[in-house]
Amino acid sequence: METANLLYIIIAVFVALFLSIFQYIFQNKEKSQFNYWLSFLRFLSLFSIFLLLINPSIKKETSQIIKPNLVVAVDNSSSIKFKSKAENIQNLVETIKNDAELNSKFNIEYFSFGTKLKPLDSLNFNEQYTNLFDPLNKLSKVFNNGINPLVLITDGNQTAGNSIAFSNYKSPVYSFVVGDTTTVEDIFIQQLNVNENTFVNNQFPVEVFVNYTGNQNISKNLSVFNNGKMVFSKKINFSKTQNVYTESLFLTSKNKGINYYTVQIDELINEQNTINNSKEFSINVIEDTSKILILTAVLHPDLGMFKKAIESNKQRSVTILNIDKYKSESAKYQLIILYQPNNKFKNVLNEIQTKKMNYFIVSGLSTDWNFLNLAQSNFTKKVISSSENYNAVFNNSYSSFLNSDIGFSTFAPLEDRFGSITFSVPYQTLLFQKIGSVQTEEPLLATFENNNQKGAVLFGENIWRWRMGSFSESKTFEYFDGFIANLMQYLASNNNNNRLNASVNPIYFSNETIQISANYLDENLNLDNRAKIWLTITNKEDKKQTKIPFALVNNGFVAQLSNIASGEYLYSVSVENHDETISGAFKVLPYEIEQQFTQSNDADLKLLASTTNGKVYYDADQTVFINDLVKDKRFKSIQKSSTLKTPLINWKWLLGFIVFCLSLEWFTRKYVGKI
Repeated sequence: METANLLYIIIAVFVALFLSIFQYIFQNKEKSQFNYWLSFLRFLSLFSIFLLLINPSIKKETSQIIKPNLVVAVDNSSSIKFKSKAENIQNLVETIKNDAELNSKFNIEYFSFGTKLKPLDSLNFNEQYTNLFDPLNKLSKVFNNGINPLVLITDGNQTAGNSIAFSNYKSPVYSFVVGDTTTVEDIFIQQLNVNENTFVNNQFPVEVFVNYTGNQNISKNLSVFNNGKMVFSKKINFSKTQNVYTESLFLTSKNKGINYYTVQIDELINEQNTINNSKEFSINVIEDTSKILILTAVLHPDLGMFKKAIESNKQRSVTILNIDKYKSESAKYQLIILYQPNNKFKNVLNEIQTKKMNYFIVSGLSTDWNFLNLAQSNFTKKVISSSENYNAVFNNSYSSFLNSDIGFSTFAPLEDRFGSITFSVPYQTLLFQKIGSVQTEEPLLATFENNNQKGAVLFGENIWRWRMGSFSESKTFEYFDGFIANLMQYLASNNNNNRLNASVNPIYFSNETIQISANYLDENLNLDNRAKIWLTITNKEDKKQTKIPFALVNNGFVAQLSNIASGEYLYSVSVENHDETISGAFKVLPYEIEQQFTQSNDADLKLLASTTNGKVYYDADQTVFINDLVKDKRFKSIQKSSTLKTPLINWKWLLGFIVFCLSLEWFTRKYVGKI
């Protein structure tokens, strides 16, 4: 007890004694037994009140031994089981748990990791990915006071997450590498590069990267199969120094729809891991056959030029028809070209606007501009009777589709009525007008989109001279025909007016969660979040069917499938109480990324050890590993002292005692008639 508190208590005794004696002894002439009893009760009450105010306490010194933390993180991925090292890891963990010296020196915390870090409960080695960065990142935030060494028990093969080179773990990291780090002879497909889409009968590129680890000079066949049929084969050579090979090949797309291919490299003799000797890819083959109608009221060389240039692409066909013979056949065509329209084009222009078809207008000296300005509302041209020659200037800022300058400024001028042009819809100018030596901001060729409808207008005739001029310069029609092909591709592309849309990949892997997204639009083409959308998948082999609902997530619908067995599946996306349906197919591959590595990887772990003043151990170093941890003088227990103030009184009991004494005093005075 502090000296001051003791002094206060002594003073409190004398003050309480003085006041109680003064009140009941000195002030009363009668020296009765009751006065002495009342004086004693008053003394107890006053002293207790003073004691409650003083609140005396004693200081108690305590000390605590705090052991350093040893954090043990164990790789629980399937690659451990694949390398037959599961038992080794379990034995090592049990050894750490049962080692008396280690547990005496450290407070040991256990975690497991694969895709994510978790407290260690049990090890099953079924995690589909190894994220080495995750335990380093999260544990550095939890154990951030003092020195907390970390033990990573892993094979070192990372298949997910950031590189451990970006780790900011401050304490030493001890990596225990299980498995053989010796380089094993292996040949494998490292990577494939391929476009997602192509056209029927088109040559599409495939880029294949093949790696070899070994010291031999070998020759192996690289093959590509489509539905079990070999479509490409080539013998390639490898050596210790020539261990990476890249093959760029072209395949022909023949069948419309999703086509599946397998790229395969022959196995080595006694190769341990053959899973990585093949990879699959898919490509969506589109039937890009476009039918284009040219309507005209005049005969002109431009018509033959358009037909030849457009049909240079075998996927497109052109029909030239006099406007007098047109009978509302627009549904057959993806694009209608209106060549120098006049009042005979009234019905077809009405049909185009009603059905929101894509169209291309070419004007010239025979164009009836008074009619055309009234028949459509996208643009107008106020003309005079005189004509003008217009040269072309390419607009490098044009962005609706990719194009390049094929020498437009050198081509012969086009001829049209002179006048000013005004657009009432957003548009982009592909070619500007140039009159003589003066370049203007008026468009010579422009494209526009309005209400899900595409259009283009060329203000001038005699474009046939451009094709001849391009051939004269380059000795080929390829450049000019390519320019026309790009314009036709843009204008003839189908508009997506489907209210129901779904995004489904053609290939998934069995160890991933399959996520399929969809959206459904109302009649105003806004997202209908009230819709109930269903996904139905059917296994092609056993015909087993699964039906799950889509969930509304943010601005769309999402359906998730997990634990799907490898195989081929048919899918159907439908809307409840509506007729819209989307069907297709996808394939689930039995791909195990954790089985792509034949040996353990200690390179990154060595770098981590050097940056954290740790160390790397291997299967045969178990005893050395534990001894190093026990004997490392950096990890010491800390004695933490603390002073604890303990009150000598319980204020609740003391307060009750005060009330009791005062009450007893009052009843006594009442009894003897002093109140």
